[in-house]
Amino acid sequence: MSAVNLPFPPALWDDLAKVDPTKVARVSGAVHENGRFTLDFLGAPFTVDLNQRMVTGPPNRKRADFQRALVLVVYLAHCGSRDPPDPAGRLIGTMEVPGGPMFFRGPHVIATAPLEEHYATNPEALAERAFSLGAQKSSQCLFTWRVLPKVELGCVFEPQDDEFPAQAGYLVDAHAHYYLPLDALWGLINVATLELLPPNVPDPQF
Repeated sequence: MSAVNLPFPPALWDDLAKVDPTKVARVSGAVHENGRFTLDFLGAPFTVDLNQRMVTGPPNRKRADFQRALVLVVYLAHCGSRDPPDPAGRLIGTMEVPGGPMFFRGPHVIATAPLEEHYATNPEALAERAFSLGAQKSSQCLFTWRVLPKVELGCVFEPQDDEFPAQAGYLVDAHAHYYLPLDALWGLINVATLELLPPNVPDPQF
């Protein structure tokens, strides 16, 4: 197991400490025991230890440590402080998320360029990488991936041809914004993109 113990805003841990852990577990889909939350994230088990203020995950998941920890802590705290509706079970584009057109631009543009560059003419390889991480085949898009117990992503991909470059895009459950604020949803997509690249590909910077 690999631990994430980086400089991290204490206020985010404080937000999680303020909420009822029983409610956090119920709403988020995590398992809680003695201040430790365990949940599936990007197809692998992760532990968020509120007592030690540390995130621990499998050793083969070493990418985007800060953003990964932020997403998990914010997700749990958000679930504990709200009563969100169940996942919608339908996917929408990120620009259809409330507030998305204003937020997902400039420094917060959705990170699809690394996928477009690496899988430009071979979306099948991207799908196989996603399937190896627990994603599912889909008739609507290239694949769908339950990246958190209550948050599903989908990926659409148009390969490069003689006229146009490759173009990728993400879809999210229509209720994803109830479980993650937009900055954490953006971070989640960044981490998903990093995980979808092969292990031998250098990490892009977001």
